[in-house]
Amino acid sequence: MLRVRQHNRSTSGHERSGSVTLEFIIAFPIVFIAGLAIVEFFFLILVIEGGTTALHEGTRKAAELYPSTFPLDLAGDDDDIADKVVAVINQHLNVYNIEVVDSANGLATDDPKKQNATVIIERNGMTVTRPAGGSLNQSGNVIGCSRTGPPPDIDEVVVTLCFEFVDSADPSGIDGPVPDWLASFGFSLAGSKFEMTSRASLE
Repeated sequence: MLRVRQHNRSTSGHERSGSVTLEFIIAFPIVFIAGLAIVEFFFLILVIEGGTTALHEGTRKAAELYPSTFPLDLAGDDDDIADKVVAVINQHLNVYNIEVVDSANGLATDDPKKQNATVIIERNGMTVTRPAGGSLNQSGNVIGCSRTGPPPDIDEVVVTLCFEFVDSADPSGIDGPVPDWLASFGFSLAGSKFEMTSRASLE
């Protein structure tokens, strides 16, 4: 008499399905955090690149040849060397929701949706900080900013640019340069800043 064996495939199918579900539940948090990290660091790299470009273009503008009577800084005036440098830097930074606010010299009013930046220009033995006293972050604290490296020689110009990556008043990053999405997982960019100095020979 011939006997036919029947295998219960239904049971093994359910077991495999449950195994896949468990694997997904275990792997999802890791994949989610890795995805957030990739996006956040993509924004960070873009902002660093943008800040570097803005600084180099501003330094190039500061190194141009100007008439001897053209001032580096004239309080209340909106047409001096410092104003031209700040205007060039702002053109590049605005794309990343960053700005140099210098309303005392006719350059922009503070946009609460943008992170503030500080520019320090050293030329012909003079130092100008825009805005005067340095920028405030969105929480009202001064953003520390200082030159890296030696002071400029008599035939050099040095420009320093500083800003914080994360908007302290809105760390979600909707309006700020870089979102602080990994803060909930123990890795935060809060307080981290872009601080770079560039120098060039005067034309």
